[in-house]
Amino acid sequence: MKAWTIAAQTGTDDLKLIETDRPHISGNDVLVRMTASGVVPFDQAIVNDENEPSFPAAVLPIQPGNQGAGVVEDPGRSSFRKGDRVMFGAFVYGFMRPGSWAEYVAVDADHLGRIPDSVPDGAAAQAAVAYPTAYFALKEAGMAAGKTVLATGIGGSVGNAAYQLAKALGAKKVFSTTSSSAKARAAAEAGFDNVIDMSKESLMSGVHERNGGEGVDIVIDSVGGKVIAEAIKCMRRYGKTITLGFAAGRTSTITLADLILHRGSIQGYGAYTSTPVEWREAWDLFHKLADQGKVKVLFDRSFPFEQAPQALRYMATQRPFGAVALHF
Repeated sequence: MKAWTIAAQTGTDDLKLIETDRPHISGNDVLVRMTASGVVPFDQAIVNDENEPSFPAAVLPIQPGNQGAGVVEDPGRSSFRKGDRVMFGAFVYGFMRPGSWAEYVAVDADHLGRIPDSVPDGAAAQAAVAYPTAYFALKEAGMAAGKTVLATGIGGSVGNAAYQLAKALGAKKVFSTTSSSAKARAAAEAGFDNVIDMSKESLMSGVHERNGGEGVDIVIDSVGGKVIAEAIKCMRRYGKTITLGFAAGRTSTITLADLILHRGSIQGYGAYTSTPVEWREAWDLFHKLADQGKVKVLFDRSFPFEQAPQALRYMATQRPFGAVALHF
């Protein structure tokens, strides 16, 4: 089979397309024939050796690809059946065990979810992680019908998923952000309202003007950097912020008075700390909402499998409006 590999974390120039044997499955593994491989920021971090110092070292050489979608080729001992459309994503793939950038991948059955009929494979390759991450974050923040929510980063997979899920779960009003006027226009054309263009107005003024002069109950931030510092200013009394990403920077300077004034709180969250039962709960909800037409995965484009380096550079430099994938 064809597979991409890296022997060193020195950037896309080290990516090599090779011929190798199909993986053998054992234990809880399922053999998946890939139809779409996600291209996500975590892949960029691994290929460029930009992962967190506290993470374990990558097992080199490694087959990249943290997330993906495909068809069950051999279900092994699992309850899946041959031919089932499945999606997956977990911390270990493309990092400590072979990832999705190959024609076949051995995937732990606990990391597999069924793809809704309404979701194309390319979109599912990122929805597998984005929607559970957004759902867990909303749940941690106390999401309930009638709440107001700010989910930063409308063009990002997690930010967009949080925006859509909050609406589907009965939020009174949902806000999002972008730093690009082009993305603000794209969001409006796609039907997303209350998207604040931070290149034209401050986040706090944008939220308050659209929310009767008030802040929001919940902030879900997957952007980090200066954006989370501004997002915290948008909380109302007893508001809660969940931070789960740092596309705009791993560090931020927060004005403590913004928390003290509103008695707000900040909590970190990582989806990969969730249990298999929790993942199944999130995937079941995504499945239901997708088939009901209440959520639709935001997808930008796919690249041929042979163009993985180009796809990774595109994702990292163009900051696309939606997910990116490789197709076979």
